[in-house]
Amino acid sequence: MKSDSRVYDENYSIIRFLHAVPRGKPVDIYFNNSLFFNRILFTQFTPYIYVPEGTYEVTIFETGTRENPILRESLEVQRDKMSTLAMTGYEDDLELLLINEAKEESENSDLSKVRIVHLSPNLPKLNIYLNDKIVFPDVDFREVTDYVEVPAYDIYTLDIVLEKSGRLLRSNQIAVNVDRVYSLYLLGNFANFQVFQSRDGTAFVNTVVRD
Repeated sequence: MKSDSRVYDENYSIIRFLHAVPRGKPVDIYFNNSLFFNRILFTQFTPYIYVPEGTYEVTIFETGTRENPILRESLEVQRDKMSTLAMTGYEDDLELLLINEAKEESENSDLSKVRIVHLSPNLPKLNIYLNDKIVFPDVDFREVTDYVEVPAYDIYTLDIVLEKSGRLLRSNQIAVNVDRVYSLYLLGNFANFQVFQSRDGTAFVNTVVRD
């Protein structure tokens, strides 16, 4: 692990962690037996950190314990990537999902990038609309859609609809600012899932000085 030296280093990957397991307890995350993230709560994103290229054994424990890990998986980290590593599913069906993020904003400064990350375990396939236009059809659990470029209006109406029945589950207002990259994470259970709007790793890179 490397601290932020205020210089973007392409020899490393930039990774954060997301706890996306409904009703899941706080967790600690170890890479090759070294503690990387501590006491992460459901729906919490950690800060981004630099991680050297390589293969890691990722082990996740309930916070404060070092026995009986709730998840252990191998992770391949490539250089010059930006990613969110999400713990997904329920406690009896856990899986790590490495979600790569766009490294560049739109070439058109009047547009921004938006995508959906469906991490609600018991939500079926969804159709997702922006301002009454279907933009993300048939989005399934653990699916990460492609980014789409949209005009950078102040506010969009995001409608989340069951693909099979057409039932409207939730309608949210989201702000899309100029020259941004967003992922909209669906987290929680069917009855009370929420939409979390995250500005992706370009925000981190653009705060440091490039060589």
